[in-house]
Amino acid sequence: MYELSLFVLDLVQNSITADAKLIKIWLFEFESANFVTVTVADNGKGMSEEVMTKAIDPFMTSKSERKKKIGLGLPFFKQLIESCEGKFRIKSKSGFGTVVTGSFPYNNIDQPPVGDLEDTILNLVIANSGIDFLYTRANDKNKKVFDTRPVRKMLGNDAELMWQSAELIEWFRNELKR
Repeated sequence: MYELSLFVLDLVQNSITADAKLIKIWLFEFESANFVTVTVADNGKGMSEEVMTKAIDPFMTSKSERKKKIGLGLPFFKQLIESCEGKFRIKSKSGFGTVVTGSFPYNNIDQPPVGDLEDTILNLVIANSGIDFLYTRANDKNKKVFDTRPVRKMLGNDAELMWQSAELIEWFRNELKR
């Protein structure tokens, strides 16, 4: 796993496991200011101070006994950020959610490729009809904001039924690619 999009996928999966109903994803790539920042924030269960301090341990997980015994997403993300001479931060509060941020210099030679982040976001949106996503990507030339909340509001009670319709998926795809 080396593309940023795959790290975002893993971080968002943590948010989904924590019962988040709103997940915010930001990617800022500013060559002019020499920084890249990736942030995933959620309103899920959050973590206590004790759990948060252990969260970057690859042998700690909150998964039940039946599921995998290790959680590598946060430790690998932290390792990636630090290998790019960056800073890793995690903030969490039980009952309020979690924010994970990694920032590193844009000109770092070890900077990973972004990958197809828009396709990753699309698949997360489609597969999680009960969760809203706010995705913001900005660089020196443009800014893109994709928010599922207005769509959910417009669809009302039909949102869950229509979420995976071909028409809505195509609309999501077009909004993410523009």
